[in-house]
Amino acid sequence: MSWTAGGDWMCSACQHQNFKKREMCQRCGYPKYGGPDPATYICNATKVLAGDWYCSAMNCQAHNYASRSSCYNCGALRDDHAAGGYGSNAYGSDGSDPPGWKTGDWICTRLGCGVHNYASRMECFKCRTPREYSGGY
Repeated sequence: MSWTAGGDWMCSACQHQNFKKREMCQRCGYPKYGGPDPATYICNATKVLAGDWYCSAMNCQAHNYASRSSCYNCGALRDDHAAGGYGSNAYGSDGSDPPGWKTGDWICTRLGCGVHNYASRMECFKCRTPREYSGGY
């Protein structure tokens, strides 16, 4: 950890500058004093967000962000069910809403987008594709 003027400090794990009053990094949660090896801390901290999916390819099971249409680890395409909302191995496959979701929220089906949208939106906030779009341009 390095210190700046006024007692603010820079996180050893992610290099985020934090106010003096913080005991943990605002960005990654690494403690101000002590803590695990900073070099491996960020690598092991994966947070699953709404719409994220797990690769279903044999022996992969990598965690992928909702916006990815193919697995970052093995390149396998996201299965068809995941593109429409939930994959068989993603949050919600048991009928429950993922963390941070409300009833009616949806994932953009446009190829390459795949972001989480609130139920009140009639078009994707990122790419402006209509909610009922079923193509893949």
